[in-house]
Amino acid sequence: MRLYATKVQIQKPVFTAFLEKSIAMLLLPHTELAANIEQELQDNPLLEAEFEISSVDQNKEIQELQIDLNRMNSRTNEESQEFESSSIESMMTLEDYLFQQLFWEITDPKKRKIGDFIIGNLDKDGFLHLSCEEIAETLRIPDVTIVQGVLNAIQNFDPIGIATKDLKECLIVQLQSRQSPYRDLAIRIIENYLDYLGDKRYSALSKILSVSLNEIASAEFLISTLEPKPARNYCTIDPTIYVQPDLYIRKNEEGKYAIETNKSGLPPLRISQTYSKLLKQPNISNEDRDFIKEKISNAINFIRSLEQRGETLTAIGRYILDHQKNFFYEEDSNLTSMTIKEVAEHLERCESTISRAINNKYIDTPQGLFPLKFFFSHNVSRQNHENVSAHNVKQELTRLIEEENKQSPLTDQEIQDHFKSQGLHIARRTITKYRQKLNIPASHLRK
Repeated sequence: MRLYATKVQIQKPVFTAFLEKSIAMLLLPHTELAANIEQELQDNPLLEAEFEISSVDQNKEIQELQIDLNRMNSRTNEESQEFESSSIESMMTLEDYLFQQLFWEITDPKKRKIGDFIIGNLDKDGFLHLSCEEIAETLRIPDVTIVQGVLNAIQNFDPIGIATKDLKECLIVQLQSRQSPYRDLAIRIIENYLDYLGDKRYSALSKILSVSLNEIASAEFLISTLEPKPARNYCTIDPTIYVQPDLYIRKNEEGKYAIETNKSGLPPLRISQTYSKLLKQPNISNEDRDFIKEKISNAINFIRSLEQRGETLTAIGRYILDHQKNFFYEEDSNLTSMTIKEVAEHLERCESTISRAINNKYIDTPQGLFPLKFFFSHNVSRQNHENVSAHNVKQELTRLIEEENKQSPLTDQEIQDHFKSQGLHIARRTITKYRQKLNIPASHLRK
């Protein structure tokens, strides 16, 4: 009984350490992974570069410490998921989030190019310090109104007010989406008298605008609910960091696209045979023996975690390639609806693992460099369990309004009823949100 108890106590920490290391490695984008490997090589003398792990000396004492991968893989999925869900929280960067919205909101390749440029030139607070004329000149676009249209769309992305030029414009864009009786008054104050609020000159402001002090107070409260720095609550990418892809989609010898992992800066690793041979020395001290065993165990965990990270990303890449064939093989083809849940079920992994794996990771394709999250969408459900992407819903909404009777424009309720008749249940507030995102006025303003 004592031996069994000791065995259980040893196995649990080993498994936990491996799983914790695997999750941490899965979160790292390529650039950070390369730095992490370099640091591990410095910290662990038992770890060496340039040779394959298959050349590890298989002596008896090292074999006793190696992780039993078959036994670990047979552990219940519930144990793995429970640990994963409580370990490391992943975050989508603001840049990725905006690129994702850009893809679903704008389908025209030229406009997407403008959107890419705008998002790529935001400062750390989310402001854009380039004019539409400067953007048009840089991208050689003759019609500046096209740039203005894309910019207006992005400014209404979440977080609303992103890509505005300064504080005033940021606050005004946010107010334009609000429904408040004090909205217009708040906009007037922001445009011309914001310093009055800062100096608490309420009486003077009341006289200038010919409104009561109560109205001034209400407008001030409305303004106080706005976000002065739209990027403040989002994780951003350091602009000094060069983004390297974790995956490539390239044509193989047969002329078909295939997934490759980026191995640049990621040397093959092995256990140092110099140190492992010391375990055979009869005069080695217990302290030295324990140190070497611990470092060997850590090194094996690290190598296996690297392997598992590569396998997971490759599997996700293959799924993307298989389910988005039209996007890669046909020009101007839209993406097929694809969710994290679908990938997780196919790969028999939990959703949190897939979410961590694609976070801050990039894939280099013949169509350009994209964040992995670019290929995923949120879906609404049909009664017959088909998936229809939000992008397709917006396309249909646009078509309906373009073809509507201009003397009797469709209301949001009528649009909702149309989708319902097609077996697609979408809340009316969602219809309204999509319409506003598309810069389509309400029905009474379209007559």
